Amino acid sequence: MPTGHRPAWTLAVASAAGYLLVLDLVGVNIALPDMRRDLGAGLAEVQWAVDAYALVLAGMLLTAGALADRLGRRRMLLGGLAAFTATSLACGLAPAAPALDVFRAAQGCAAAALYGTASPLLAAAYPAGRERNRALGVYAAASGAAIATGPIVSGALTGVFGWRAIFFLNVPVGAAAFAAAVATVRESRDSRPRPLDPAAAALLTAGLGGLLWALIEVPRLGWAAPGVLLPVAAGGAALAGLLRRRVPEPMIDLSLLRNRLYAANAAAALFSHAAGSGSLAYFSLYVQGPMGTAPVRAGLWFLTYSGPALAAPLILGRIAHRFPPAALVATGPLLTAASTLLLAATYRTGSWPAMVPGFAVGGLGAIGNLVSSQVALAAAPAERAGVAAGITNTAKQMGIAVGVAVLGVPYGLYGPGGMLVTAAMLAVLGALPALGLMRAKEPVSP
Repeated sequence: MPTGHRPAWTLAVASAAGYLLVLDLVGVNIALPDMRRDLGAGLAEVQWAVDAYALVLAGMLLTAGALADRLGRRRMLLGGLAAFTATSLACGLAPAAPALDVFRAAQGCAAAALYGTASPLLAAAYPAGRERNRALGVYAAASGAAIATGPIVSGALTGVFGWRAIFFLNVPVGAAAFAAAVATVRESRDSRPRPLDPAAAALLTAGLGGLLWALIEVPRLGWAAPGVLLPVAAGGAALAGLLRRRVPEPMIDLSLLRNRLYAANAAAALFSHAAGSGSLAYFSLYVQGPMGTAPVRAGLWFLTYSGPALAAPLILGRIAHRFPPAALVATGPLLTAASTLLLAATYRTGSWPAMVPGFAVGGLGAIGNLVSSQVALAAAPAERAGVAAGITNTAKQMGIAVGVAVLGVPYGLYGPGGMLVTAAMLAVLGALPALGLMRAKEPVSP
């Protein structure tokens, strides 16, 4: 048991975990060329070092949140930290690309345990209202800081020490976070835990895994490739089986989606991440490719995105209670839409000052990370916080995969302009459910 519970220590541990998770998602992309040379592997082999992590993380998030509600969130956090630290060491020592891909999948599973328990632990440590909003703002800012510093930190580590240093960095940080969590984080769980349901967990993981595999591999292989439809069909069948299951007390309870504000929040998370993360990935390729911008200079350009992404959650966390929840939910995707349209109107100039407004507004759109956590936790009783956060976090991860897969089509056909306009349309779709709630006559609250 912790020797002295302090909410600030819980926030510090959760923020450190959030930083590491995003850093390992963003930073490994920077190191792919170095990995390929060092391991003598093909592009597809090392690309799975990114995809395996993202696929397992998204597929396991909701299950991890449900298990944390039942088994204990502190226990799940400690297990996740221990596993994440161990698998990071294994990734850094991987002798070949296939071994690295396997270790990254295991690291994604550990990351799901961390990501699925961080915000529920904060909800247990801080009472609803301003204190919790501020804590969630700091937690969201930690992820923003990883986006801001990830390319720089990973590029520096790879350039000086090689790609393995990205994973070795996690070992001392993970060990320190584990020690702090053992001493200070208080346990919380569902007071009336629902029965374990391994069948539901397996169906959910297989279903999300099959759909994510399609989003990752079909653009690369094409629909005509042998066996490409089998995982898609299996994933669809698994999700259909989960939705048809009828048990008295489901461990993975999707009934929260009947709450209109919660459902609008999940839709906003899905579409805004598809638009924001997908467009940012392809626009980065354009800036460093056809535009011919040096990587270091491009990194400085994108600081005008990552600076607001770091600051906005900290500021909004202090004043969010003053605004209607539906308005906050709609604001994130609308800012993302405005950002992509501004970039679509200015990118042809090749001028960084002309593109600054688009970058800055896109960074402000990162408030969606904070809002989604606030609304998700407010919409469910405290004992179901793991499932509530898990559904929304899964929507975010699915959105990233959808954005990268879908926006590649207009980027290839019409260039960055067509891709950015398509991204804006996706973001507006994400805002529509919340805008509809704002027009409703009856009051809407979590």
